[in-house]
Amino acid sequence: MKNVKCFIEKNKSLNDNYWIYEKPSRELVNKIISAFDLSETIATIIARRYIDDKDLEYILNPTLKNNLPDPILLKNMNKVIQIVIEKISRNTRIGVLGDYDVDGATSTAILYKYFEYIGVNVEVFIPDRIKDGYGISKNSIDYFFSKNIKFLITLDCGTNDSEFISYAKDKEIEIIVIDHHEVKKLGSPLSIINPKLIDDESNLDNLCTAGLVFLFVIALNRQLRKEKYFKNKIEPDIKNLLDIVAVGTICDLVPLKNENRLLVKKGLEVLNLNTNQGLNILRSKLDLVNNIKASDIAYYIGPCINAAGRIGDSSLGFNLLVRKEKKELEKLAEKLINSNNERKTLETLTYNQAKLLVKNTSDMKFIFLYNNIWHPGILGIIASRLVQEFKVPTFIMNIDHTKVTGSVRSIKNVDISKILAELVNKGYLESGGGHAMAGGFKLKEEKLMSFYDFLKKNKNVFFKGTKNAINIDLEATIYDLNEDMIVSLEKLEPFGMSYPEPKILIKKVSSIYAKKIGKDKNHLSCILEDIYGKKINAIIFNLENENIRSAIEEKKQFDVIGKISLNAWNNKKAPQFFIEDLKII
Repeated sequence: MKNVKCFIEKNKSLNDNYWIYEKPSRELVNKIISAFDLSETIATIIARRYIDDKDLEYILNPTLKNNLPDPILLKNMNKVIQIVIEKISRNTRIGVLGDYDVDGATSTAILYKYFEYIGVNVEVFIPDRIKDGYGISKNSIDYFFSKNIKFLITLDCGTNDSEFISYAKDKEIEIIVIDHHEVKKLGSPLSIINPKLIDDESNLDNLCTAGLVFLFVIALNRQLRKEKYFKNKIEPDIKNLLDIVAVGTICDLVPLKNENRLLVKKGLEVLNLNTNQGLNILRSKLDLVNNIKASDIAYYIGPCINAAGRIGDSSLGFNLLVRKEKKELEKLAEKLINSNNERKTLETLTYNQAKLLVKNTSDMKFIFLYNNIWHPGILGIIASRLVQEFKVPTFIMNIDHTKVTGSVRSIKNVDISKILAELVNKGYLESGGGHAMAGGFKLKEEKLMSFYDFLKKNKNVFFKGTKNAINIDLEATIYDLNEDMIVSLEKLEPFGMSYPEPKILIKKVSSIYAKKIGKDKNHLSCILEDIYGKKINAIIFNLENENIRSAIEEKKQFDVIGKISLNAWNNKKAPQFFIEDLKII
């Protein structure tokens, strides 16, 4: 019923993409219009992405009451709740170990704030990326041992840390793991909550750790209520933690579908009430004066929190989310912004160096680069940018003496976590893991070339060619792209991973004005005009494709794909088109 017309452009675009446009059936569009009282434009976009009625409910009107899953669906949830309640009843000091990325900082903040509210004494440790490394380490266990912590909850790490879980047992430290990473070499903690466990039947494996911790807090709070824990104290409003959940979910790049979509949508509502002092101060310093959207978290707030774990003090992001003293929060926000600015500078320098090393791109199946001066904290960002530019899986590494630390980013339909697992099993890597699209790994320098040779030998197995494609949501004219239409698109928010902002196709346009802008003159501002004489302001960021630059500057006629939004400047609002790709006609 869905696809009455589908075209796949045979010729690639200037960004080396195929364009795909599937027009939904008139019947389905009419059904959505009548059921949800939506405009033709919105109904068409929804219909093109349509899966089933449950999907529609999550997109348009999800509620915590109707759509939030029962935490008990997760394997071991009941067991973990009983263990934690027993520790609380004995006034046990609880250690919390969180990863140094945004998911780790937010999940740690969620649990810390809840424990603090109900009177549990907590000791937090956020590891340093370079000194301590990812996950449970000897350093982290020694830290908790020095603090006389005998019970530890690890967040966004721990699933595969069997060696250090055993080390903790030798120190008489019990460990509970709450994590969402792929299971490779499962340790033996006291218990573990991870929807990717082979016998977990919750179907919640798209949740990041922030979402899992939120469900854990719900289940714990529910059981404490049953046991009359709040008889003589005020029960916390757990919904107030949703702003932090939203930040973690957006920044961990999990699919923004179903439960994740619900958590982000409701979390943004809480965030815009300005209840979290740290986030409020950070957004103010970033000049985010309007209601915060998912894109603001992805492009501005998240990178600041993440920068601390990449190149600075890894605890800064966590502290921003939980501290209460305004002067301290002002300093924390400034440090995070400064760290992010430093990260941007390092990223530009490193990316330019890395790009110069990429050769023989015509038949390239993967990128494999290493250097002894690249900062380990930005390797993942560089890999992501190279994937975006060259559209092949990318391995980027730093060599420190005889140790190699690397990050890898992948493309659609190439599950990098499975490749890393095979590399570990065959002994090329000491450790490695992650998700389908991203991962990290470690190896000895002496294994570096055999690692490369193995990838090269198996490139046609590991990196099967897939067509790079852009799925178009809507074909429109410049006349259609008015303020009313842009406002109506807000009904489809939040946008994110697996649920991107609508891609709009405009045919037969040309640029009548173009100007390089930005500090490094790496953005291009222009005015597009169609065959009817209608005009719209447009911009393309970080333009590195010279073919696109010349097409715009030389005023050639082309079809263009991009996104639309309202640009506010000098108290005026006007539609602005964000160019992503184009084809010369």
